[in-house]
Amino acid sequence: VTQISTSGLLILFQTAQSMRSLVRTKGGDSRLQHRVLASVFYEASTRTSCSFQAAIMRLGGTFIHVDGGKGGNTSASKKGESLEDTIRCLECYTDVTVLRHPTTGSVQRVALGGGTVKPVINAGDGVGEHPTQALL
Repeated sequence: VTQISTSGLLILFQTAQSMRSLVRTKGGDSRLQHRVLASVFYEASTRTSCSFQAAIMRLGGTFIHVDGGKGGNTSASKKGESLEDTIRCLECYTDVTVLRHPTTGSVQRVALGGGTVKPVINAGDGVGEHPTQALL
């Protein structure tokens, strides 16, 4: 993980500790009430997918899940829609996207050059990046 500074990591770890304490003592809060997360997974995932879904729910938000994998049935990619188009379309309904895709560099391509205006969080892209696990 090279995109975050030492001071950024410190803030991240302090926030994580604060969140852990919040969950242990109160179960969560409502700071993300009325916020919607797009959970878009083109690869099988249990821990990564569920961790983002649980996090948004513990903070009062909700999520829309899109299963874009081979066996999935909720993505228009089966009809030829591009990854970029899918994410841009979901931005109409959501506040942030968590994306996992089997092609190395695909998440960065969508986030930086796909015409998105809302945040895209990298939940893994094939054998490339998986920053959320790198922090573990």
